[in-house]
Amino acid sequence: MGSVGVLSRFPVQRILIPFALGIVLYRLLPALWLPCVLVALVVAVLVVMRVMNTSASRSRLLRQYRIVPLSMAVVATGWLAAMVAEPPVLDESGVNGKSACARIESIKYNEKSMLMQVKLLHWQEGSEVHKFRATHILLSTRGCNYDLVAGDLVAFPLQLERVHNMGNPCEMDYARYLHDKGIIYRQHTDVRELERVGQSPTVMTRVFNMRQSLQHKILNSSLSEPTQALVIAMILGNDDFIEPLVRDDFSRAGVAHVLALSGLHVAVITLIIWFLLFPLDYLRGKKLRLVLTLVILVGYDLLTGMSPSVIRATVMIAFVFMSMIFYRKSTPLNAVATAALAILVFSPSALYSVGFQLSFITVVALIVFYQYFKIKMPASKVLNYVYSILLTSAVAMASTIVLTAYYFNTMSFMSIGANVLIMPLIPVFMVLGAIVVAMLAMGGGAGVLGKVLDFLTSLINGAVGEISSLSLAKGDVYVSWPAVIAYYAILVLLALWLARRNVRMLLAAGVVLVAWLAGALIAQTRVPHRGMVVFNSFNSTPVLYFNGSDALLWVPDVESDYDIENFKRWNRAFLARHGIDSVMLVDSTGAQLPGAVIKPPHASIMGMGIVTAGKGRWKHYEVPSDSTAVKFDYAIITKGFHSSVARLKELVDCDSVILSGGIYSDDLHTLQQECATSHFPHYNIKTTGAFVKME
Repeated sequence: MGSVGVLSRFPVQRILIPFALGIVLYRLLPALWLPCVLVALVVAVLVVMRVMNTSASRSRLLRQYRIVPLSMAVVATGWLAAMVAEPPVLDESGVNGKSACARIESIKYNEKSMLMQVKLLHWQEGSEVHKFRATHILLSTRGCNYDLVAGDLVAFPLQLERVHNMGNPCEMDYARYLHDKGIIYRQHTDVRELERVGQSPTVMTRVFNMRQSLQHKILNSSLSEPTQALVIAMILGNDDFIEPLVRDDFSRAGVAHVLALSGLHVAVITLIIWFLLFPLDYLRGKKLRLVLTLVILVGYDLLTGMSPSVIRATVMIAFVFMSMIFYRKSTPLNAVATAALAILVFSPSALYSVGFQLSFITVVALIVFYQYFKIKMPASKVLNYVYSILLTSAVAMASTIVLTAYYFNTMSFMSIGANVLIMPLIPVFMVLGAIVVAMLAMGGGAGVLGKVLDFLTSLINGAVGEISSLSLAKGDVYVSWPAVIAYYAILVLLALWLARRNVRMLLAAGVVLVAWLAGALIAQTRVPHRGMVVFNSFNSTPVLYFNGSDALLWVPDVESDYDIENFKRWNRAFLARHGIDSVMLVDSTGAQLPGAVIKPPHASIMGMGIVTAGKGRWKHYEVPSDSTAVKFDYAIITKGFHSSVARLKELVDCDSVILSGGIYSDDLHTLQQECATSHFPHYNIKTTGAFVKME
């Protein structure tokens, strides 16, 4: 009866939990028989309950079991919602080569390329026009056309390919990430093949262009570049302009949430809107003030891209406002559950979004903590404020630290102190930033407020930089999904023990902890501590050799120009999993570690002879007097290779060839044909993933 009582106090959870379970089941069992079986079970249970309901006593007994068929029906509904939201699979051979028309949904300009998300509308074969069914693709181009905007219709020849991962060890599942956004195809084409054929703007494309226009005005203002990046991130919800090193500092200091729109940012914007509408109170329009605030807030949500954290905060604020309008009491947990359900109904894949998970876990943890654990606050307002930040930061950190480590492979123990220093500045920065954005939108300038924002930016970035440089702030870790499950199981059991003082909960938490530690120790013994990896990369060929905590990174063709920090950032999970603390970039003079001697363009690694064929130095070997070629186990052909496999074989006697992922597609196809014709063993990193040798 206890569980029924809880569900009666939080009725939305009766729908949310089985609905989310249905979404998970679809990913595990995407077979149509599952919802059919569930629906049949629902009908059978309802018939049985109807037959057994022969008296008042039985009716009371059966009432508490009505949730069973309801839950099964909602599970089936969640499964079907996930199926309907699944992006359609195309017959690639049937559409590739045809001319297609698409609408640009979003567009991002890089230095020499564009990245667009487009919606395919139709393709033409002769005089027949065939429509696509809600098909979105990633379209990247060589070159830029700055006249294109979201809402434009473009025509181009289709050459679609399925999105796939790079195949590097411990990499992010990028294909699944795009799949959950409704994208399973991509295409790379020359910008000259894109033909603008008209316009078909939607509400979202108009909003996107509005956001782009505001960004353009901010970027052309007198604000400093760091301030521009922070304003765009905190007000418009786009953190693309944050420098990677600055982003790393915020992450290691434990305040990365500041850069992503969340409940804090929405609350500040709500207060600004509420204040600007204060004249309505004098006109006896308090309810109208509430409604208008909510309407403007929804418009702000659209402007910033409707992220899960923003929607969650808006729905919770809407609950509070509606309770004030209709004089009803609002339950925070019901508000959070309603927000989650609303998001999942329209976007079931949001359940797997890191933003969705972190946002809702944090808020639920804070609500539960403040509702069920009575905390005595200091009498002083200043101490009360500091104490509230400390408690909130501690609860937020405890509820998300392992999940954050799982997704981002970093863990910070400075979060509490950093929030005490940084959080008082954020509302001030956002209020001034919102005013400056409004001034820029109306054609004005940043003025004196811009100087104040620059000063606040220097304070925020300076404090974050100092905190991130402390030893406790630096922690790259590898966390597996069983560890995440074990951690949250322990948290729930400890919370139940604190609330009910049931010793069995504490014992259960101890059992889970012991099992977790034992599993972690067993898993750690199976992790190789020496190995070589030739990574799959679009523009280079990183070769990493590691022995214990030390590693050498050899990057043929780029060497000293290579951004080693960017490599560490993208491969943080791999480095953390294998306990690699130090990575040294190999230059033209070479380097060595126990088990490896590298002297470009050749190396001996783990007993294997390796040579790289790239920009041409490999051609200058001195051929021995007996005219025999130099013997190697592997020849790694990189992007800079402009020769033939036959010429390579004349100078280098190797057992097999490794084709780099950085080689352009046309050249790669030619090299593969040459290898196949000469029956030369080859390993294509672009299609098979990283070349890995571990001990």
